[in-house]
Amino acid sequence: MNRTQYNYENQDKKATMEGVRVGGFCRVEKFDPAKMTVDVQPLSKALDGGIYRTPPQVLGVPVALIRGGGFVHRPWYVAGDVGVLVYMDHDIDRIMDSGQECQPNTERNHSDEDAVFVGAFVPANNTLKGLPEKAIVMATDGGDIQVAITKDKATIKNKGTTAVFTDSAIKMNTQDVTITASGTVTIQGSTVNIN
Repeated sequence: MNRTQYNYENQDKKATMEGVRVGGFCRVEKFDPAKMTVDVQPLSKALDGGIYRTPPQVLGVPVALIRGGGFVHRPWYVAGDVGVLVYMDHDIDRIMDSGQECQPNTERNHSDEDAVFVGAFVPANNTLKGLPEKAIVMATDGGDIQVAITKDKATIKNKGTTAVFTDSAIKMNTQDVTITASGTVTIQGSTVNIN
């Protein structure tokens, strides 16, 4: 193989690889909770004819969530949330319809039509605050309302009220009352109010 042919093949291979999209950061523009889809704006400008241009929005992208064994952890997105757009290798239409193994509907690869949104990404200028360390946490931004699970306890916090559950006790603190229960505790009645 001569050097000219090698350089040509190298350039051709490089151009092909540059055209394959695997993933990229994007911003949510619209969320459809019934369909679990988002419209997103890719954040990385694309080189087009020597000029970096804003790519068009990608519409109706399925949202990846955690679901299995009869449980679901559904996220809720709003405009401005940042996540990752993953471009699947093949057409996903039939898989999205059935959830079963199947032959791709078309021969398209790495297409906008076969992207999946995985969120969310936390930019350095908008870090998480108010959340406990070394815990799995579901919370509002700032941590005013949260459920946190560590290796030795579960904590539920709702603004001024905190309940801590350990293997031997339950402790609840509000602004005016502290309740600690351990051992056998029975509360009976049709309504129990803790204010």
